[in-house]
Amino acid sequence: MARLTNNTLALVIGISLALISSSLCVADTIHIEFTGVDIAYNGTDITDADPALNDPDPLSTVVLSVDDVTTGPILTSDITHDLLIPGVAGIPVTGGHVTSAGGGTLDIGLGTGNYLNMNLATVDVNFINIIPGAVTFAFAGSVASVTGQSLPSGLEIGSDVTVSISSQVDPASLTDDGAGIVTGFTSAGTGEVGGIAVPEPTSIALLLLAIAGTCSLTGRQK
Repeated sequence: MARLTNNTLALVIGISLALISSSLCVADTIHIEFTGVDIAYNGTDITDADPALNDPDPLSTVVLSVDDVTTGPILTSDITHDLLIPGVAGIPVTGGHVTSAGGGTLDIGLGTGNYLNMNLATVDVNFINIIPGAVTFAFAGSVASVTGQSLPSGLEIGSDVTVSISSQVDPASLTDDGAGIVTGFTSAGTGEVGGIAVPEPTSIALLLLAIAGTCSLTGRQK
């Protein structure tokens, strides 16, 4: 059986190192999509719909995916959300957008002890009232920082994530101050959290071993 020369071995390690490095550079993207998002607005804050009596509120479904491929089962039980977006004032009844204060939070319960907790930056709240009886509330592109997590399937999401929620307002719940400013509503819709997956520890370990092996081999050849 032919023996590998040092140069051949170095080439093999070098190729392995390149493959591992490229796989780490192309980061996976985690998405968490959830339905059954019930929301209430009181003229100042946006919250989950019933924070006083049932906090947090239940969700209908949660789907986790990595690079748009569903990971694990679709969650339908023991899933919740707890939302606070403070300082949302001056929403025009005719439609428009306002910017919230910072300091909001979004906590998602994922069942069996799994969860994702986030702090929200300022949120651009869009209120669309073009067709009577079909009012839509949405915010998108909000940057959040992860304050705690335990995701299913061993996933881990990076600290900086984006959050979006789109929700249909119940027209019967919509109130205003008589001067063109919304003072309250309830709504129901969907949400999504997206971020970069943290590389698996095994991948990092393989990378470090490959680097160590290459350095060791180079030292012997001198």
